[in-house]
Amino acid sequence: MFMRIKIHNQQQDQSDCGVVCLKTVLNYFESDSPLERLREYSGTSSNGTTMLGLLQCANKVGLMTKGYEATLDDLKETKEIAILHTVIENELYHYIVCFGYNEKNDTFLISNPSSSKAGYISSKELDIIWQSKALLICKPSEYLPKKKSVRKQKISWLFTYIKEDLNLLSMALLLGVLLAVLSLATAVYSQKLIDVLLPSKDVFKIYASVALLFFLFLVTAFISYIRSIFLIRQSKDFNIRVIGYFYGNLLKLPKSFFDTRKIGDMIARMNDTSRIQRTVANIIGNIMIDILMIFVSTIAIFSYNKMLGYITLFWIPIFTLIVFYFNPKIIKAQRLTMQAYAKNESNYIDTIQGIETIKANNKGLNFSNKTKSVYEFFQTSIYNLGKLGMNFGIANQLISSIFIIVTISFSIYLVLNGSITAGVIIAILQLVGILMGSTSNLAMANIQIQEAKIAIDRMFEFTSLESDSNKGFNIESFQSLEIKTLSFRFAGRSQLLKNINLHIKKGEFVAVVGESGSGKSTLGQIIQQFYPFENGTIIVNNKHELKSISTEHWRNIVGVIPQEINIFSGNVIDNILLGSKDNPENVVKFCQENGFEKFISELPQGFATLLGEEGINLSGGQKQIIALARVLYKKPQFLILDEATSAMDRNTEKFTINLISKLKKDIAVLFISHRLHTLKNTADRIYVLENGIITSQGNHELLLESTNFYSEFWEDLILK
Repeated sequence: MFMRIKIHNQQQDQSDCGVVCLKTVLNYFESDSPLERLREYSGTSSNGTTMLGLLQCANKVGLMTKGYEATLDDLKETKEIAILHTVIENELYHYIVCFGYNEKNDTFLISNPSSSKAGYISSKELDIIWQSKALLICKPSEYLPKKKSVRKQKISWLFTYIKEDLNLLSMALLLGVLLAVLSLATAVYSQKLIDVLLPSKDVFKIYASVALLFFLFLVTAFISYIRSIFLIRQSKDFNIRVIGYFYGNLLKLPKSFFDTRKIGDMIARMNDTSRIQRTVANIIGNIMIDILMIFVSTIAIFSYNKMLGYITLFWIPIFTLIVFYFNPKIIKAQRLTMQAYAKNESNYIDTIQGIETIKANNKGLNFSNKTKSVYEFFQTSIYNLGKLGMNFGIANQLISSIFIIVTISFSIYLVLNGSITAGVIIAILQLVGILMGSTSNLAMANIQIQEAKIAIDRMFEFTSLESDSNKGFNIESFQSLEIKTLSFRFAGRSQLLKNINLHIKKGEFVAVVGESGSGKSTLGQIIQQFYPFENGTIIVNNKHELKSISTEHWRNIVGVIPQEINIFSGNVIDNILLGSKDNPENVVKFCQENGFEKFISELPQGFATLLGEEGINLSGGQKQIIALARVLYKKPQFLILDEATSAMDRNTEKFTINLISKLKKDIAVLFISHRLHTLKNTADRIYVLENGIITSQGNHELLLESTNFYSEFWEDLILK
């Protein structure tokens, strides 16, 4: 057990200790899972992960996991891997992995994600930090995927996007080989010039050879140009293809994925594609050629003198040792740099998005200092990586210099002994120069390869996540929806909705009301298939389970105005169409027919008004009007309005309610709100949601007959 602790993982974010422990356990059992998937399954947020979240996540990824409360003596006796819930410095909750007990030294072998490596701690030390005595016992199940399969998925994923470039890359490789052969011609020419042509004193042959050499230089330049064209084109095509794939898959991921992700991290990972492409092009275009050059130049040196050839071979194991020594350090530094870059991007975005709050509270200096600290950490990471690369390069250059001096010294000795000619030593020096150059290129390429490997891992973490399922069938039309005994919780948290029962049909205006935080909006998001529920069923048209219907088709049927209205850069028409191809005149006509034109005409340029990023130029009520026009233009059959009138003035709200009431005969309307005054003469049925439970239901008059959130609102309104 204790010899396999090399699978230790170190956390890079304070909130990730739980999922990093889980990753360590998976690695111990020769399995793996992307950290992003573990974060999603466990419900990890900026506040960390709960024990329940880790338990749910572990069981999802193929482990058999149970939670216990135990004593230190119990832990000493267990033979299983355990994740312990500890407290560091009497205030910070933290998870660690316990691999077992060493009775001889009274110590436990611990993998602490906050440490760079695993190690032993005494029973006394563990007893101090393990105050809760809570732990998760983890065992592998028969469904636990093996690590090799994950590696195969990564290779398959990368090959899918390289195979379309194989023709271009093959041509670049072929041209590179020709360039390599032509570069060797210079060494051969130097030897022949000194040993054959100059002693012959044949002026014509000498100048003819110079002309031929000049021609070879021209051919080399032309081939190099064509090869560069191939590689630039491959770079363009590959980056477009991979970004399209990555971003396309990103948008297909479930909403729960975006709840805890930083925008800057996503942007940083998209930028990682260039690292991958550069490495692919380098492997095909340069590394394979460098390997060929090492092979050919070594053979050429052997052909001149075997002892010099053996000296050449001696260089290879020394070079290999240098690579092995620096490799793990480079990987660690590169991963840290990429993560620091993502944090820096996220910090910029968060600060700019929250500029109003920052200025209103006079916290500019605080955020400026924070930004400086985050950026300083990023630059320090770059500096440390650069310094490591320089150390790697200097070590390689130092050994290369020693090798060249040894080769020159021995070659001079051979010339003095008459074993080789002066021309041969010139050729050997050029061959050694080619050999050292190619070897140095390979040494530095190792940094690039490791960087690309980390970039692939980071991109694969996102692209390997399960996307919104589009499996299922399409329904012809919407008639009704019924929720039966539905329960829901976010991963790792307590139950939010309990035993919910609700029904709505075409032609009805149904409201769900309750205090903020009672679960109203979450219920609407569950209906949109944003989150899977824990128990219960949702039946559509009295016969189909919602989960059996295609998600994409269902969202085409359902129209939603969420609490937070997103306004995109562009004009009013752009924000109504959301990228759909349609004639702008149709949008204007629709707005005229439904009464939106009077609101839009109040904008500076009417329909052509540029709304600005995030609708900065609009009031809250104007955003909601545009959102209403947007959702109705798609002609939904089931309309969900989540606080859709909360920012409107009285007249605009009256217009909205009247418009929806007029359209109600052709659609079903689910109105979610804690503002109740509009429901008296509008709602066919009202559900009161309190503490995650439907406590009352009925129309306005019926609800006033009992004590509930709705009746208390009207009672307070009358008293005022």
